[in-house]
Amino acid sequence: MKNTILLIACLCCAALCINAIAAQAATPQLTTLRGDSEKNYSEINFTLFSSLVEFGSLGVGEAVKFTAPKAGWKLQRVRVLGWSGYNQSTQSYPADRNIMVEIRDKDLNLLYKFADSQNNYFLSDVGPRFGEIEIPALPVTGDFYVVYYDRGAAPVGTETTNATGKSYLFMNGQMQPAEFPNSETNETVKINWLIEAVGR
Repeated sequence: MKNTILLIACLCCAALCINAIAAQAATPQLTTLRGDSEKNYSEINFTLFSSLVEFGSLGVGEAVKFTAPKAGWKLQRVRVLGWSGYNQSTQSYPADRNIMVEIRDKDLNLLYKFADSQNNYFLSDVGPRFGEIEIPALPVTGDFYVVYYDRGAAPVGTETTNATGKSYLFMNGQMQPAEFPNSETNETVKINWLIEAVGR
């Protein structure tokens, strides 16, 4: 009797394991889209940028244009390299301030908007980190934009070489290329925002 019960328990356990493995195999893997040079992040020489500091406006966003890799692809997360400026030496956290993320389609129609405190995503005592913002599974087709508003609360990571042309400033309802004049060389420098779109 004990052997029969033990055999049934083992068979049930094996069945559960097989089902779990099959379910995991059937679940598509997450795909990460990047709009930067796609180098290893440890090799990217980046700086931090704040649209509030540069333009004095809370309404200017750093945007990256992505293309859904297939039909039926759903955006599930946005990852932004940023920093709230935590100063470990004073042992005090920065005051909570709002950041905002928008998802817009190729015609700049708003698909999704989210705002929260920067400290929930970018609080780090070792400098900039990737803050991950969950998005309710959002179907996107073709080109779409992720717009991040740092609002001076958590400046965004900026790659200043190897521009891909996928980064923009979203201001006054329009996308403008993310480029700035270099006063020393009198040239225009194009940049990449370090923002990712993750989905399946």
